[in-house]
Amino acid sequence: MLRVSMLPPLPPVNLEYRKLGASEILVSSCCLGTMTWGNQNTDEEAAAQLNFAWDRGVNFMDTAEIYPVPVSREKQGATDRAIAKWLKTNGRARDEVIIATKVAGYNKRFTWLRDGPTRVTREQIFASVDASLARLGVEHLDLLQIHWPDRYVPMFGSRTYDCSKTR
Repeated sequence: MLRVSMLPPLPPVNLEYRKLGASEILVSSCCLGTMTWGNQNTDEEAAAQLNFAWDRGVNFMDTAEIYPVPVSREKQGATDRAIAKWLKTNGRARDEVIIATKVAGYNKRFTWLRDGPTRVTREQIFASVDASLARLGVEHLDLLQIHWPDRYVPMFGSRTYDCSKTR
């Protein structure tokens, strides 16, 4: 494995910051994805990637309740827990770290996530947020998104719409 310390120094990066929607929250133009942490990357590698990004001006990260990928019951939430470890040790104030996460849309296979198929309902959104807050060890999220629609759409390589799958 190639360590960051073995790489030549990078030129300085000047990131732009933009308001997040209509809020006053300023986010870096680059958002750090986290979907491999806890499966393909260790917590230590996650922390190194976070430090590397934050040292270059990134202040915005994206996670999801189902991460890491590939999704599994055994590993679910490991990405959030890696982020929580970093948040506890990095010395940055919580308001300097913008956290976006996602609630899972309809999936009949993820019955282990919330005792049945995942859906985008009020109850499941609240359950998802509460569990994410606990895993991350924070009191608020900055952005909540729906990971994929609750309605039927052709996804993951399918190109045709199948009317029989409409929910």
